[in-house]
Order: sequence, then C-alpha cells, then structure tokens
Amino acid sequence: MSMHCKQCSESFPKNQPFDLFELRRHMYLPSDPDGATHSSMLEDGGTFCSRKCLTDYLKASDKSGIMELGAMRNKF
Repeated sequence: MSMHCKQCSESFPKNQPFDLFELRRHMYLPSDPDGATHSSMLEDGGTFCSRKCLTDYLKASDKSGIMELGAMRNKF
C-alpha cells in the first residue's frame, strides 16, 4: 500500500527516507447527558508531504487553534 499526500496527492517514495507531516485533531465530546464531563478523542486528519501542503490544506479557523481568535477580538 503506497501513501499519498492528502493535499497534492504526491506519493511517498518507497525504501527511501522522506519527511512526513501528520494532522491529528482532538475532539471533545460530552460524556454525560448534562454535558458536564467531556471525553477526548483523537481524530486522524491525514498525512502530508511538506509543511506547505499541510498549511494549504488547513482552513483559517483551523490555523488559529481551538478558539476563533477573530470573534474574541470584538468581545473586549
């Protein structure tokens, strides 16, 4: 099975060293009906051949981390 970059679809070379960038996201889901406790789940987001492909794949809201920094600016 050969691996491909999720952004540019370039295949990773076989039997040769290569850089690999992986995207993993934490998802916090409520564990109880009240939503008082949460469980953390790790989601696989794919593999990328370069840091540029990874940043091109991410949306602006993904790059800012967990909270939307643009929306927080207007609240203060």
